[in-house]
Amino acid sequence: MRNASARIIAGIAGAAILAASLGLAGIARAGEVKPFRYGHANAVTYPYHLAGLAFAKDLEQRTKGALKANVFPLGQLGGERDITEGLQLGTVDFQATSLGVTGTFIKPVNILNLPFIFKGPDHWTKVMHGPLGEWILKEAVSAGEKVNLKVLGIGGAMFRVPMNNVRAITKIEDFKGLKIRTMEVPLHKETYKAMGASPVPLPFGELYTALQTGVVDGNENGPATLEAMKFYEVQKYVTYLPVVSNGGIFLMSLKTWQRLSPEHQQAVAESARVWVKSMDDEGLKQDSEALKKMEAKGTKINTIKDMTPYVNATKHIYDQMLKDYPKEYRETVDRILKLE
Repeated sequence: MRNASARIIAGIAGAAILAASLGLAGIARAGEVKPFRYGHANAVTYPYHLAGLAFAKDLEQRTKGALKANVFPLGQLGGERDITEGLQLGTVDFQATSLGVTGTFIKPVNILNLPFIFKGPDHWTKVMHGPLGEWILKEAVSAGEKVNLKVLGIGGAMFRVPMNNVRAITKIEDFKGLKIRTMEVPLHKETYKAMGASPVPLPFGELYTALQTGVVDGNENGPATLEAMKFYEVQKYVTYLPVVSNGGIFLMSLKTWQRLSPEHQQAVAESARVWVKSMDDEGLKQDSEALKKMEAKGTKINTIKDMTPYVNATKHIYDQMLKDYPKEYRETVDRILKLE
């Protein structure tokens, strides 16, 4: 994350050395380290996978082959929640996963799950590459360690946008009555309900058929996923409306982290920068290309310019979530909203 990321990573590395001096760091030696397992639930073309490969390559080079990581895509190690629980147990070492699911484990991450907190990719980048993003990352690191998770980075200026087969969404009233498949994330479901839609949690593997048969009218996801899954074959309309962030978070098992020497902990933290950069670059590139590909296939795409009605309709969600958080979180949210 540029300067902000450098500062937090430096802090992580410093903490690692301090932990070692107190006898809390790991006992691993270069020759004793087995290949790490890096898991995610997405396709091999998705930024999670490409960022994982970039991280693994950098880590191996940085440690002259002492540390290696094998990347397991497509849910080979389980679904997102399964993999995160594997990190907590120490049976999986690294994971790239969604902010939505991670927010159920690490509460500070939920700031990034609030609807319309970001105006778009440029605003996301300004926030996450600046002091506000640095503060959120520090809070996530602290909270993550309490549940056996080591937060290494957050990346990807991507957003989940609505797609449906009924009508183009040009105003908030167009959501009324639409049955939209959402993730099993309370903030996501409440957001679509607030806009007038009927959120329908549904296993992702069943979604194409559900769209094809009209069980649901539409779904929401990142443009790259909408295009990769060929939903344009059974859906006519995509509205570029940055409802919620589709960025990713890089997690590590705290148990794995604590087994490493200080030098190897520092190497992991530094290689995490490569993961973040890959996520940022690939996220922007893939979403942009996906929208163009779907449009070429006949999908009608429109962009919402004035988000005021959508923000106003979902204000109560901010109040509901933030009432259980310290006042610093509300202040941070307000600063994000005011940042141009």
